[in-house]
Amino acid sequence: MAIEEILDLEQLEVNIYRGGVFSPESGFLQRTFGGHVAGQSLVSAVRTVDPKFQVHSLHGYFLKGGDARSPTVYSVERLRDGGSFCTRRVSAIQHGETIFSMSASFQTDQSGIEHQDVMPTAPPPDDIPDFKSVSRVFDDASFRQFDEWDVRIVPRDQTNRLPGKASQQQVWFRHRDPLPDDPVLHICALAYLSDLTLLGSAQVNHPDERKHLMIASLDHAMWFMRPFRADEWLLYDQSSPSACGGRALTEGKLFNQYGEMVASVMQEGLTRYQRDFVPAPK
Repeated sequence: MAIEEILDLEQLEVNIYRGGVFSPESGFLQRTFGGHVAGQSLVSAVRTVDPKFQVHSLHGYFLKGGDARSPTVYSVERLRDGGSFCTRRVSAIQHGETIFSMSASFQTDQSGIEHQDVMPTAPPPDDIPDFKSVSRVFDDASFRQFDEWDVRIVPRDQTNRLPGKASQQQVWFRHRDPLPDDPVLHICALAYLSDLTLLGSAQVNHPDERKHLMIASLDHAMWFMRPFRADEWLLYDQSSPSACGGRALTEGKLFNQYGEMVASVMQEGLTRYQRDFVPAPK
């Protein structure tokens, strides 16, 4: 499915929308991809906001595994409409139950102080094989769902590893085909893909254990700082400062090729051992 099709919701009533299914013809993906429901939730919130407001942050919780073969209904609450900021809360519902809850904040165009972290060094994307050729996270069948995206994971021996960082990963990605000149579409597309590789940053130091883990996103937060295009290369610089108790905290900073930091992401995910696995003594 094209990203425009995934993010094109049907309005059922005032503040109520319905999104299409993720994999209508494939049986191998049983649970809804987290970025799919997050992206559609953000679209539903945007639909209720005056265009002069642009989304600057979202905070979401994955409450239940979604059914990838069933549509999702999005109910939007208008929590605040102010002069500079407005806030929406979205409940994503399947089969009568909320599977995802999100709050999103919007702001009018304003000016203030400016600074940012320096973009970390990374090998250029053209020097890295694309995601499908290495299949480091998904098998080939699962990755067909993301064929419209060019995703390139920087090899571990080429990753800019910083002192004091527990676990790191770098990923280049872009939408393969040009997208319309709609800033909202690019933001929602980034929300969609931001969930794809981030939990992998918690697993790079555990190559022998990663195949024995139960993996799922628990919550997801994003902040949007500067304009960008999702059909141009973005560097997703990821790290995992801590993992324990069957959960891992991960964070990511997104930079365009001009060195501008365009967004930031935080996520906690389930990284629990499978019941039949006994780890080797440390």
